[in-house]
Amino acid sequence: MMSFRRFLALLLALLLMPAVQLVGLAEEDRLTDEQLRDLLYELSLQEDASSDYIVLPDDFRMPATGLDGEYRLLIVGVDSDAPKVTGRSDTMILAVLNTRQKTLKLISFMRDLYVSIPGRGHNRLNAAYVYGGQQLLRRTLEESFGVVADAYVAVNYSLMAELVDAIGGVELTVEEYELKPLNGILGYYNYQRERPEEEGMLAASGTRILTGLQAMSYARIRKVDSDFERVGRQQRVLRAIYERVMQLPIDRLGEVILTFIDRIRTDISMTDALNLLQDLLQAGDLRIDALSIPVSKSFSSKMINKAYFLVPNIKRNRAAIADFLSAQ
Repeated sequence: MMSFRRFLALLLALLLMPAVQLVGLAEEDRLTDEQLRDLLYELSLQEDASSDYIVLPDDFRMPATGLDGEYRLLIVGVDSDAPKVTGRSDTMILAVLNTRQKTLKLISFMRDLYVSIPGRGHNRLNAAYVYGGQQLLRRTLEESFGVVADAYVAVNYSLMAELVDAIGGVELTVEEYELKPLNGILGYYNYQRERPEEEGMLAASGTRILTGLQAMSYARIRKVDSDFERVGRQQRVLRAIYERVMQLPIDRLGEVILTFIDRIRTDISMTDALNLLQDLLQAGDLRIDALSIPVSKSFSSKMINKAYFLVPNIKRNRAAIADFLSAQ
């Protein structure tokens, strides 16, 4: 028998549902998947509430983002131009999508962070992927910084360039001081690919649509400022890719997914990938925020065994991540 407290929780959940949904329930005598998901979510927020007494339709499937509408994807960029996704993880970004709050939060972890890698002692964070792939990297991030990923995707830089070209390029702003190093990196890639050295080089700074190789060269600029600024450029490239993808027609989006999903390393199923895409489209415009770890005044730069490291204050960085993710 349903307890009085559970009855009140169910009543409260129904009252919190928009009137339009209640009308739909009366007319169709059945909750849609979205309405059922919202009901289950409201029940989950009530103290001592339980949804055990709700009989779910046979065709109901929990979305990839779960009841809370949140999905955490670890994006790993491997420092390799080879077809295989092997090497050190040059880029490590936790992308947290929240369809209820309509936010996409990017947390970048610096590759030179001095952390404890389970079973391997202390080393740079980017060594975890070399030692044990995504499983060890995810475990290291969880034990050091308290973050957990629902899934991961790993790509090398050449594949990222192909993806950018496949979606028609991305819009980025290249500052004057970034122009020379960008062209220098691009010239190196042209040499590797046996292309004319000047091919694709930018004549001037400013906001423009960059090709895949141009965007990749932009993301790898470092010597003109710092690794922190480099991480910022990586975040801007990801933001630009997201914005461009959301502009594509749905049929083109499907083509891109089918083209690239077998060429990357990931544990996301095709079903979840399509569900996530649907959630993104339904969410509409998202607010995109970014954070870099370590945060300011929470680390020290040290030489250890003749190598440069960023030694983080774990407690401060964990707190910064928690505050960032909880902010509305």
